[in-house]
Amino acid sequence: MKNSQYSVISLLDALGALLCIAWFVFPVAAGPVSDGGNLSLYVPYSMPVLFLQQEGLTLFTLSLFLIYLVPLFSLFRIISFFMPSRFGRFAQPEYFLVAVIRFLMTVIMVFPWLVPMLRYADSADYFKHIPPAPYIFAGFSLAGNIISMVILLKLLNKRDQFVREYKEYKRSLEKNTFLDFIFRIRTKLFFFFIGLITLIIGTLSLLLLQSYKNTIIKAVSDGARSQVEQASSIYRVNLGDSIAMFEYLNRQLELNKKAEFPNEYISIYTDLKTVQYIAETMELRSAFRLEYSTLAPNQQFPSLPALDAKGASEYIKKFLQTRGIVSSYDPETDSRLFIGPIVKPETVKIGENRVRQERLLGFTIMAFRESVIMKPFYKTRVLVITLTLLFLYLAIVMVYLIGNYIVNPLLFLRMNVRKISDNLQSMIRGTVRVSSNALVYSDYVRSRDEIKSLSHEIGNMVTVLKGVIPYISASTLKQAEKGTASSTNRELAFLFTDIRGFTSLCEGLEPDQVVSILNRYLDLETEIILQNDGDVDKFVGDEMMAFFDGPHKELHACKAAMQIRHAMMQERELREKEGKQVVSIGIGINSGPVVFGSVGARDRMDFTSIGDTVNLAARLEGANKQYNSKSIITEAVYLKVQDAFICRELDFIAVKGKTEPVRIFEILQEKDKAQAKLLQIKDLFEKGLAAYRRQNWKTAAAAFAKNVELYKDGPSEVFLRRVIYFDKNPPGKDWDGVFRATEK
Repeated sequence: MKNSQYSVISLLDALGALLCIAWFVFPVAAGPVSDGGNLSLYVPYSMPVLFLQQEGLTLFTLSLFLIYLVPLFSLFRIISFFMPSRFGRFAQPEYFLVAVIRFLMTVIMVFPWLVPMLRYADSADYFKHIPPAPYIFAGFSLAGNIISMVILLKLLNKRDQFVREYKEYKRSLEKNTFLDFIFRIRTKLFFFFIGLITLIIGTLSLLLLQSYKNTIIKAVSDGARSQVEQASSIYRVNLGDSIAMFEYLNRQLELNKKAEFPNEYISIYTDLKTVQYIAETMELRSAFRLEYSTLAPNQQFPSLPALDAKGASEYIKKFLQTRGIVSSYDPETDSRLFIGPIVKPETVKIGENRVRQERLLGFTIMAFRESVIMKPFYKTRVLVITLTLLFLYLAIVMVYLIGNYIVNPLLFLRMNVRKISDNLQSMIRGTVRVSSNALVYSDYVRSRDEIKSLSHEIGNMVTVLKGVIPYISASTLKQAEKGTASSTNRELAFLFTDIRGFTSLCEGLEPDQVVSILNRYLDLETEIILQNDGDVDKFVGDEMMAFFDGPHKELHACKAAMQIRHAMMQERELREKEGKQVVSIGIGINSGPVVFGSVGARDRMDFTSIGDTVNLAARLEGANKQYNSKSIITEAVYLKVQDAFICRELDFIAVKGKTEPVRIFEILQEKDKAQAKLLQIKDLFEKGLAAYRRQNWKTAAAAFAKNVELYKDGPSEVFLRRVIYFDKNPPGKDWDGVFRATEK
């Protein structure tokens, strides 16, 4: 991490710790709302002691003392900011253990405002009376918890070496667009599962809350209807007995204090003067005066508002529809009323008939404040909403972790397959050398599921590719990218090598030993050719064909030839020390135009070069045996490399199958590495060659013989034998000095 970035993170960490200390001494939570609308506030530093005094020694009150760890940890973070060297890794904001503790501290910071809210938030008034400070610090603690969780998850990912490797790999790719982000598996998993979980939890919460609300209303309604019927019956039985009514109402007041859902009042409104019988079309003519009420205990006809005739008529109409206790809710007064008529059966004479009718004496009204009834529901709703948000929070974290468990292996597979694909493309395009070692598949999948099986299959596929790659030349790979057979005219340089004495070397050896020795030599040659920007076209037994492209192809081919000769010389010396049979190598190099293209059958093709240039290079490699030389090049190659290499003209030769002679040269050494004796070998040989072509056999023999005597020069020995032969058997006046080879 860069120093500037680290400093910013450390500063933010210290500022966060400073806010945590401020949180410790500011009011962050609220107690119950009093009848007067007053609200007590809790400060974290005194909260554990207050709850201990109120509730005694419980697991909850003991756990509240964890609050004191928050300022201690915050002070430590501030001190470590100013003295980072004294605390080592613990001073680093992104140290994993520090991140874990930070997250736990933010969890502790949530409790002081969350627990009182769950206990005391029984109405909307609770939240209306809370001042801004607790809301600010509640938001701060929540934000801190979320941020610390995000940091912890990121650090958890950083601890995984494979995740770090994928992050580095991802930076090398092109930037993702918004659509790429939307269509990621992780994004789809997140939105699908979080949406599904939210839908399920939200629906269940709403259904349960509605069911609980209906249960409360039903329980209150059933109790209220029973009490209204009871009050009406008692009034009718004790008509005129005020003492009995006072006793009944006082008893109701005592019971109401202990009730789970206390009522606001029970009132009895009566009109005994006006005789009114209940009928379908009745309209009440007079108001009903309040006679008894729990609002005015031990008072008959207290000076409280009466029930007007219009309101009473509405109640009677509703009663006639259901023949039960009437209920109504007034949102302005927040009152839920339960009204039951007080009816006295009487026999009335109508004409000649006596009819039984119901005389309306008054009404019993029982009132509840809706906010009081709904306190358990409101507390439950706050709890359900809190738990829903908590479960969603946990679900988001779990979906993220599960997403990592599912998606990360797929990303690792993608990374490895992409690396292998990139390496293959680089080989095909010729930007890197063809090598099976470049195809490395790392199995990062640690699960035991279908993804692990897929990883095994990809690993097996890569193993097959690694096995095939060594058998494919770079030119064939390049052609494979095109996907169609094609051919072109190219200017290339070709290098042929052949190991001399390999057959006798392998006599008496097992087949696997023969292959091992051959591979050792061919591997040396191939490595050198690839290092000099060449490519191996094919192997034929102990013979190898390679080609070079580009403006310096001849120079690269000759450098490769010299390095191959040097490597083979080292191998020769090593085998001589070990008392083993040694081998030598012949090299032929030519450059010129060829047909470069696909050759073969439809289902088995090779990409190679065809033409006289290739054939001549192959014949020159074989010609080394006839000249006892090591590396023969054509005049076309010599003209390109004469400034960099010491070369000697070797002969005019007509290779087998050709009548037109070519001028050939032997590479002796690079000029900057050449010894003085090479220059003398070159001069003596070329003097002898010039005399040889003039048929001046004595001069030629003297030059060649000196080379043989001083340096044991192989080509000089060959020409010395020719000179001796021609001296005895003159070739004639029409001799052109051309050597016509009869062998390949």
